[in-house]
Amino acid sequence: MDIVTLTTSLKNLEPSDHKIIYTGKNGTKVIVKYTGKLSPKDFAVGLIPSNEEEFYPTHVRLLIDLFIKRESNSEGAHKLGLLFEKMFSGEDPGKLAKAALEISFRMQFDDPDVNLYYAQLLMIEQDINYGPGMERQSKMNPPREYLMRFIRWVLSGDSTIDRIIFAAAGRRYPAPEKYSKSIS
Repeated sequence: MDIVTLTTSLKNLEPSDHKIIYTGKNGTKVIVKYTGKLSPKDFAVGLIPSNEEEFYPTHVRLLIDLFIKRESNSEGAHKLGLLFEKMFSGEDPGKLAKAALEISFRMQFDDPDVNLYYAQLLMIEQDINYGPGMERQSKMNPPREYLMRFIRWVLSGDSTIDRIIFAAAGRRYPAPEKYSKSIS
């Protein structure tokens, strides 16, 4: 689903909602579960890999996965980064999934289509919880740029993964300003 349509749908989650939003080509289900923790509209993003337990990854898993993808296939990671840019701009990751799955990585946690799916949901979660009118507002416009800057930073290869994860997980500081520019 495109980001505008899905954002509208996710803003209307009910307290008991637990929904499958996407299913990856290899069967991983990408889900949301209403939590109401950070805001009355907050939700958690989860994964249910085939034959495994449901769990709720954070953006750190995504960043580490992109790092190992970049290490195993830098050209492929760049192509995936271009798909992330399209998704960030609003395109439906379901329409980008085929191109993502054509990229092969020797090392990975999740398939590239699943990366796009749950990254979109994490970005929507940021837009909802840190957008205009919220108690804690992001300095990024749109708020999802916070995560996208970290994705660009990882894919750039400019820093160690340790430094990036420390910044992303510790919320010590956002990714540098230079990562506000799209991957080209």
